[in-house]
Order: sequence, then C-alpha cells, then structure tokens
Amino acid sequence: MKFTLKLRHMDSLAHRKKQLDPQIQGLLSDIIKVIPNVVRVFLNKGHEKKNTFRFRWNIIIDAPKNDINNKFLPVVQGLFFHHQDHFHNLFSHDYAKTELANGNLFFINHCLTEHLIFGNRGIGFPWNQHEDLTNKKVQKNIEEDFRTSMESCLAFQKGFKFFISHNNFSQAAFMAHQGFELGYRVLEGLLCGKVKICHKIEVHQKFLERNIHRTKGMFNLEDNKEMELLELLDRAYSSSRYENSFHIERGQLDILEQKLECFLDEIKQLFEKELELLQTYNTSGKKISVEPQNIEAPNLLDTIRQLSKENFAMMRPANRRTKKGYYLNHVYVHSHFSLFYTLRSTLNVCILALDDQCDMTLDIKNIKEDVKTVLEFAKNLVPLEEGNFLDEMRELMLSDKETAT
Repeated sequence: MKFTLKLRHMDSLAHRKKQLDPQIQGLLSDIIKVIPNVVRVFLNKGHEKKNTFRFRWNIIIDAPKNDINNKFLPVVQGLFFHHQDHFHNLFSHDYAKTELANGNLFFINHCLTEHLIFGNRGIGFPWNQHEDLTNKKVQKNIEEDFRTSMESCLAFQKGFKFFISHNNFSQAAFMAHQGFELGYRVLEGLLCGKVKICHKIEVHQKFLERNIHRTKGMFNLEDNKEMELLELLDRAYSSSRYENSFHIERGQLDILEQKLECFLDEIKQLFEKELELLQTYNTSGKKISVEPQNIEAPNLLDTIRQLSKENFAMMRPANRRTKKGYYLNHVYVHSHFSLFYTLRSTLNVCILALDDQCDMTLDIKNIKEDVKTVLEFAKNLVPLEEGNFLDEMRELMLSDKETAT
C-alpha cells in the first residue's frame, strides 16, 4: 500500500513538472545536478504589487549550514545569474523543520505541498511536524511570538521618545536604530524565512527589498537626504559603543520619529496579511473559507477559565516551549546589549550603596540613568498582573456565592 501511494505521489509530481515553464524546468534540473542532497524545492509566484521577484525558489538541502553558505550558495548564485527576476532561498533541512515547529509563517504559508516542484508530496501540512495542530493553535502561538517581538520594538520606540524629551539626542538615535533593527529582523523572519545577521539598517533594508517593495517607513536609498539620515542612524549604533562624539540634530530626530512610527505600523499590517493567508488553509493544506461564528455570552465558569488561560499566558516566558507556571510578567531580555546594560547599572547602584565604606563612584558617569534603569527593572518584578487576576477571581466567586444564597 505504501509503495502504491509513493508511486502516486511521484506520478503527481512528474505531472506537475511537465506543466512548469521550460525555463523553470531547466533551472530545476541544473539545481538537482550540481547540488547534492536536495530534499525539497518549493516555487512561489510573486505578486506584482507586493513582491519584487517573479518567482521565489525555496530550496531545502540536507547539509550543515556552513556547507550551504560556503559551498552551495555560490553555485546557486551562478545558476541564477541570468535570471534576476528569480529570487532563491537556501535552507538546511534541520533549520526548516525547526522553524516549522516554531510556527514560522514563512515556511507554513510558502512551503506547502502545492508549491512543491521537487521532493515527496505525501508529507502533509506542515510537513507532519505536529499532526494534532489546528489553525487556531498555530495562530495563537504565532500571534504570541509576534506580540513579544513587537513589544521589544515598542520599548525602544518609547526609549527613543524618552531621551528626546531629556535632550539626550545621541542616545535617542541609538534607541531609534535598535527599534528599526529589531523591526527589520521581525519582517525578515516573516517574509524571508531567515534573519540577516548585521547591525547596519541599510544592509537589512537591501536584504528585505529582494522580497518586497519599499514601504513608506523604509529609507529611500536613491535620495541623498534620506541616505544621510540612514548613515547617521547606522553610525549611532557604533558610536554608542565605541565613541562619544556622535552628533545629530533635533530636526533629524523628528524625521526618524515619524519614520519609525510608520515602519512599526507597516510591520503589523504585513503580519496581518500573512496571518490572513494562514487562515485560508486547514491542516491538510487545502484552502478553506473562514466563516464568522456566533459567539454566545460566556457563563461564570467559562469566564473564570478564560481569565485563568489569559493570565497564565501572560505569566509564562517568551519561549512558548518552556513549561507553563508562575512566571513574572514583563521581564524580557531583548538583546545581549540590554542584558549587560541592566547588569552594569545594577552593579553601579550597588557601588553607590557602598559609597560610605569605599569610594568607587569615580567611574560612574550616568548615576540617575543607572538608578532609573534598576528601579524600572525592580518595579516590573512586582506581580501586579497576578494580583489583579486574583482580585477578579475573588469578585467572581463572591458574586456567585451571593447568587446561590
């Protein structure tokens, strides 16, 4: 039986290959010939209004990441040299499976069996990683991960406005840089399947523009004024770490403030579009129509369950694979830099507390900022969400008891 099913899948795939454009057939044959261990090849057709490519190739190879980058990528780039309207992605098999398991929308939406032009078509959706997954479960995990990522971006946006209000323009520019960089990383994972490891905003934007058209929140790389602003933004990152001579005008920060706000809004819109695409598929990979459901008012027990579910989700770490429990809310480590920065400020505050015993304060330059950082961190450790949840539970139970009597 299995052998018969396998033959049917092979026949179906062979039939699909015959329907492909001769140019695509030729490229596919060349890829399979020169690249060993190609597991699957998915072909996406670009949308004229959204994408900058005509076709996107997602090539899954059973090989280490280093081999893909150092050996196979140059070969594939040579094959596509005369096909500039074709975009190619190379992923290791392990990476692709991990991203699928983590709910990466790029792989779920754009590596379906209907996009497969080479490989086993009988693998299911999405690749039979979790047979019990439903759209609702997948969507909830994806939305939680996206919300966590956006909270990091919004935190830097808030820091950007804070430092502007205190006339610390160089630090404000650094915060803007971090907000843009994290935003680009979110989009890259969502729309490209992988994140560009780089701190230059210009590099991130060029990488993303290979997939989508430039948005209003991005920088116009053909405009001298915007390029000057982009260079300042990139220099703000290195300057904050290696020098103290960075200068930026208030008017330039005002422009960055508008662009960052627009950019973060666009990220949300692009995410919603990808989420809508997910909602058109069920777990078998077939398109379905999403019909609105009539939702009745919840009873007391349903309300309690929902409150418990929502607050447990709030109190768990950002990594959804960590076991649920009583975790503190809003204590996130956004990057190595922010972690070490908080650690340094904590140590500085401890040094200040020892001032009467030993003078070690000469090297501390931003006392107020360090104290503020530590106090904000400590304040966020206070379990206010848990307290609010317990109060709501108490009121519901009391009202239910009064009704019963």
